[in-house]
Amino acid sequence: MNRRTAALTALPVLVLAACAAGEAGAQQVTPERLVRAASEPHNWLTYSGGYSSQRYTTLRQINRDNVRDLEQQWVLQGQVLGAWQSSPLVVDGIMYLTQRPNDVLALDAKTGRVFWRYQYNNSAEQRICCGANNRGLAVHGGTLFMGTLDAHLVAIDAKNGQPLWKTQVADSRLAYSMTMAPLVME
Repeated sequence: MNRRTAALTALPVLVLAACAAGEAGAQQVTPERLVRAASEPHNWLTYSGGYSSQRYTTLRQINRDNVRDLEQQWVLQGQVLGAWQSSPLVVDGIMYLTQRPNDVLALDAKTGRVFWRYQYNNSAEQRICCGANNRGLAVHGGTLFMGTLDAHLVAIDAKNGQPLWKTQVADSRLAYSMTMAPLVME
């Protein structure tokens, strides 16, 4: 196992350790909800929708007969130029998403109104190997978890966007980044 593989493997373990340490706050997204994510098709609780990584919903409101009647309800005007590679989470009507390089937004999924924005400042020493994109978040309880371009894992309060803690996962000077969406495991 090389250093890059070891660093990537460490990310889910760090999320597990953070969850096991306990959180002072609501247990909004419990391990049980994550395991049974498919039973909540109105939510999108993990990067791929659930631990099975199907990226598929069982919702049936939109079908071949009515898809032509869909109308745009809102648009989020991004403040950062470049491609977005993020998969949003939706938890009980709130959409959480990342925009490049490492910003997190919380918005009303119905109206698009932004509740808060967390902006992470990358280390000046970072080296990027594969583009300045952040691919998403994980959620557990009332905490969001984000991997960063400069190889940190950040915990963010889902209610107000305030950082709770961060920890270095790898050496960003060696072009290790943690831009994939973390996965909470228990």
